[in-house]
Amino acid sequence: MKINMILAILLALAAGSVLAAGSAGFTGWVETIHNADKNGDGMLTPTEVMYYDASAHEAGFRPFMVDHFAAWDFDSDGMVSMDEIHRGMEQAKMTDKDMDRAFFEMTGFQPPRSR
Repeated sequence: MKINMILAILLALAAGSVLAAGSAGFTGWVETIHNADKNGDGMLTPTEVMYYDASAHEAGFRPFMVDHFAAWDFDSDGMVSMDEIHRGMEQAKMTDKDMDRAFFEMTGFQPPRSR
């Protein structure tokens, strides 16, 4: 229940902070995740997602993580590790390119696209 409240707050913040994405200086999804991990413990928390100051080229980070956080927190500890993200990507049949596109395009859930 607490996670749902946090996710609702994150979604509201994401809706209010959508930025126009530009291709110059694009940061890949892995680097963005590491940048958002403020304490460097290898885990993302809802607080880190909420307070990460995404630049224009990372505008989709927050909406994407809001949409996926609860589902990809496989051990229900309130944190998402890189292993859990990779597991979630595998379940969703997402490639690194799909993740980069989701972060760049300012979208939440992104099903795999036809290549």
